[in-house]
Amino acid sequence: MKKFVLAMAVASVTTVSAFAALAEESNPAIVHRHGIYKIMAGHMTAMKSILFLGFEAPADLAFHAQGILDAFGHMGNSYPPGSDKGETKAKPEIWTQPDKLKQRATEAVDAAKALVAATAGTDKKATIAAFKGMGEKCKACHDDFRKE
Repeated sequence: MKKFVLAMAVASVTTVSAFAALAEESNPAIVHRHGIYKIMAGHMTAMKSILFLGFEAPADLAFHAQGILDAFGHMGNSYPPGSDKGETKAKPEIWTQPDKLKQRATEAVDAAKALVAATAGTDKKATIAAFKGMGEKCKACHDDFRKE
């Protein structure tokens, strides 16, 4: 019981801290895209736990892959003019190189579709390859458009 209470206290503090950070940001485009990217990162982390860390939930892989693809569908125009003002890690190039951004986004969506397709099967090696491909597309976009 003590472990449960401690875990709930830690989760509450973490959640409150995350909401406090979001509450400080007033640019709605930044808040929206941060939320979407956190969803994607959460799904990637959950998949990592299944594929590489021994968490026994292989049936969840398809859910997480679809969640990543669905999140891309909700990005909309998350980098409109003026959304460089506020707490953002976006490099200025994201607004000055729209064609390259669109290319990177298309590549990432294609990788997410490949991940969904891989998780529909039972070949763990294919799923791992697709997962790594998704990570490579995320990294390529981060390298081009995200400040460290």
